[in-house]
Amino acid sequence: MWKRVFKMFIGLYVPLFALNLILYYSQKAQQIETIMERQIRASTMKRVAFEQECYSFLRNAHYWATLKYPKNFDPLVEHSSFLSSYLELIEDITSYDQFRFIDLEGKEFFRAERVGNDSLKISALQNKNYHPYVKEGLQLKKNQIYLSHISLNRENGAIEKPHKPVIRAVAPIFDNEQNQLGLVVINFKMKKILDQMKSIVEDKNVYLLDEGLRIISSNTIKEDLYFESENRNSTVDDILNIKRISTNKDSTYVENGHIWSQQFINLNGAKFTFGAISNVPTEIVTPSNWIMALEIPAEIVKAELQPVFDSLLTFNIISIFGLLVFSHTYQKNRVEKEQFYKELESKNILLTRSKEQLEKNNIEVNKMNSRLEMRNKQLSDFNYLISHNLRSPVTSMSVIVEMIQKEKNPDILNQLLPKLDQVAKSITNLTKDINEYVSILDNKEIKQSNIDLAELIEEVKHEFTETLLDDSDFNVLVKLDVWNQITFSKFYLQSVIQNLVSNAIKYKRDNVASHIEFESAIENKHKVLYVRDNGMGLNLEKHGENVFKLYKRFHRNISGKGMGLFLIKSQLEALNATITIDSKVGEGTTFKIKF
Repeated sequence: MWKRVFKMFIGLYVPLFALNLILYYSQKAQQIETIMERQIRASTMKRVAFEQECYSFLRNAHYWATLKYPKNFDPLVEHSSFLSSYLELIEDITSYDQFRFIDLEGKEFFRAERVGNDSLKISALQNKNYHPYVKEGLQLKKNQIYLSHISLNRENGAIEKPHKPVIRAVAPIFDNEQNQLGLVVINFKMKKILDQMKSIVEDKNVYLLDEGLRIISSNTIKEDLYFESENRNSTVDDILNIKRISTNKDSTYVENGHIWSQQFINLNGAKFTFGAISNVPTEIVTPSNWIMALEIPAEIVKAELQPVFDSLLTFNIISIFGLLVFSHTYQKNRVEKEQFYKELESKNILLTRSKEQLEKNNIEVNKMNSRLEMRNKQLSDFNYLISHNLRSPVTSMSVIVEMIQKEKNPDILNQLLPKLDQVAKSITNLTKDINEYVSILDNKEIKQSNIDLAELIEEVKHEFTETLLDDSDFNVLVKLDVWNQITFSKFYLQSVIQNLVSNAIKYKRDNVASHIEFESAIENKHKVLYVRDNGMGLNLEKHGENVFKLYKRFHRNISGKGMGLFLIKSQLEALNATITIDSKVGEGTTFKIKF
């Protein structure tokens, strides 16, 4: 038995385990997607904060570029008084590391350097014409600002120590007559900004990369821009061994178990007004394209996904135990049943003499079941008739009788008695309908004979004034070329034709030459009768399921009981014939009777 138990357990557990794996990977994907959404939000916050700092640098440079400087501006001698009013401003902006004016030949004609955090000193002038930011600055047009790479500050060609990361904003300056005097160059200190940028957000690692994918700053590396100080190419590929970081688009992805989110920062070509009165936009020129990348380490990702794995493991342990118990119980019962059937089989040997008779009985039972299936469907409608339609008038009669028994006022009794009569008539009419229905169900042997269909249709025509009179506007068309004779109950077939003609007359359209057409056909060796009219038609999408049910009416403005189509279907099915309907509103209806 245990072999059966194990085999059944494997058969049940394998598909369940496969489903668990699908659910696990689905939940894992959803969890990773949730983590990615948080990652993108954090990356966006870092990127926006960094961009705002860059806008601040550009706004400062724009301010100095829009001042109206004296002609032949000499800030150290002739125009020292002009600049003295601004020195306090320069000194108060602690993000300024150096503030310089450079002439059109690349030579400084004013230089102020920060000493400590609170003061500036005027320093010796230097020639900067070999520096890229000066060369690029001299190419600027009016209303343009140059933003340099982030780099370590150099003095006289050597990296300044302690290391000082800076970014330079360069803008052309003009005198009162709009003649260019040279450039304003501001070195902004980046240490504090980079420290804020690389502060850890929810155990994420932060990387600011340049367009060469070199790490400018990261919380995972002690020193900023150490590729400059170490004089080697330290890219993110070298350190982290990832290949999917892109230099031109935003993306979020999983690589080597780590989740990465990167956002591209490109200010080149951007235009800003910086709140200028003239509202003339200033164009940003910069060679720098930065990438803000956030990394969730693999161990953090694994910890986030651990609850999903734990849930799967717990469910599988419970499933294994439950399936083993179920398999054992099932196989135990199966063994007991097999033993019972063996005993039963030995007893059945004693009944072999009755086998032939039992087989005959089974055949008869099957035939009866076939007939009962049809009767059951008819009886379900009859049950609805009794339980629904008869309940209301019987209840009403009971209430009125109770009121009459209690009432002593003759005037009120005179009002109640007619109401009782109305309810009684309603029950009487309903009883007649039920009797007519029961007559169909109880008529076990229906007389059948060979019928001339054309003659039968002609007889039915004489029952309606609309088809009997010569001046009638309703025609009966007969096309019985394929067949005309049918063996059927004449009473039933006449009733079917009467109801179909009656409906065609009752539901004909105004201002249309109305007709009903009978056409015979042979389909799949069965005789078929098509009955078509051009009347109002039915909405089968709305009423299709109720067309042949008892007391179902579909044209409220025309009187009727809703029994006609039900009786047609019942009479046809009593002799194993079927009827179907095809109808379109405003075009007419086609009935197909298959004998």
